[in-house]
Amino acid sequence: MDKLITKQHLLFLVVGGFSILLTAELAFFVGQITHQLFIITNQNPLFTIIAKEIVQLTVFIISVFIILKLITKQKVFNQKHLKRQIIWLITIYFIVQILQVLYNIYGISSFEGYNDEIKTYSEFIKENYLILISSSIVYYLQLIFFAFIIINYSIKDDK
Repeated sequence: MDKLITKQHLLFLVVGGFSILLTAELAFFVGQITHQLFIITNQNPLFTIIAKEIVQLTVFIISVFIILKLITKQKVFNQKHLKRQIIWLITIYFIVQILQVLYNIYGISSFEGYNDEIKTYSEFIKENYLILISSSIVYYLQLIFFAFIIINYSIKDDK
């Protein structure tokens, strides 16, 4: 009897899982930097939120396409190749995690002298807290876009 799930299938699942984690974390990190840059430059809080979400969604979509291009560029997938891709994805994922921690410690948020800008932004959020729902909407949009991109790639290969 044939196995329904082979080791290679599991390796593909790991590649897919770490790909989506990496793209989501990278998009969040760039969105966080954008968000704080707009706050300290005293931009309109609504514009700050919208810009952060647009940047985050754009980085997510671009990074998904880049990872898909790198993965689908390979003609043959053997276990050794998949394991190498997993190691690279995990390594890059942890590098992004370390950069996020370092950014939170030494980044823009650690600068002093921006209390007025942060206070203005915080007051706007308190008065318009429903705007923050957009963050969760963008997260779900990322997942939907990811699904459409994967479906599009799989349909292209079927033709």
